[in-house]
Amino acid sequence: GYYILGCLMKVNILQLKIEELPEKNIEKVASLTKVYKDEVFLLPELFTTGFNYEIIDKYIDRQTIFLNMLPHQNTYIGSIPVSKDGEKYNTMFIKSGERLSFLYNKIHLFFMMNEDSYFSPGKDVALFQLDDFKCGCAICFDLRFPELFRKYFLQDADIIFIPMQWPRERVLQMIPLAQARAIENQCYIVVSNAIGKIWGTFFGGNSMLISPVGEIITNACEVEDEVFSLNIDKNIVKEFKTSMPLKQCIKLL
Repeated sequence: GYYILGCLMKVNILQLKIEELPEKNIEKVASLTKVYKDEVFLLPELFTTGFNYEIIDKYIDRQTIFLNMLPHQNTYIGSIPVSKDGEKYNTMFIKSGERLSFLYNKIHLFFMMNEDSYFSPGKDVALFQLDDFKCGCAICFDLRFPELFRKYFLQDADIIFIPMQWPRERVLQMIPLAQARAIENQCYIVVSNAIGKIWGTFFGGNSMLISPVGEIITNACEVEDEVFSLNIDKNIVKEFKTSMPLKQCIKLL
């Protein structure tokens, strides 16, 4: 399984330079992770295609095929374009072994990359279980909207996973925003951001794991195509919530 002594889980963050061909991105993830077994990997937002709507249109119906090419011995979390009932969504998935589930459709679409004219916004938050951990979903631009994260806090999320393609020029905002979401919601925040120039935009890397007290436990800086591994401890969440019982003080205005 993913944990030792019931309260630890190892999580791996994969910071990727996204290539222009979906198959290349799948090959890259497969080759970087095939040496692992029974482990959890967080991948960046739209890791198969990047934000190129022509490429997305061309490959949107093949996304499930691509995901099934990843090694079956691990669990992968990330986001891909999905077409459903005539709408397109930026969708978070979990692939565990051969089981593929779609968890969450991105709610806040990033107008500066025309995402709101191509994708439809999601409407619902999404919790899922990884062993003993209750996990929440958010994608990139969602990070700026604390109301979404508040919903996870009220449902006792231990970890919130966030795949990203966050541009380099705004990384100085991304880091404190992610720390604030961890502190105010008393949970771990796990970020996997793309790195390098993709379709004309420079992405900022700095994938990270942040503890419930806001400490950056690991930061991938601007490293390309590398796995960063760390342990998440449920006891730290419990201890912080016990010593600082914020939930009982909330006034929802």
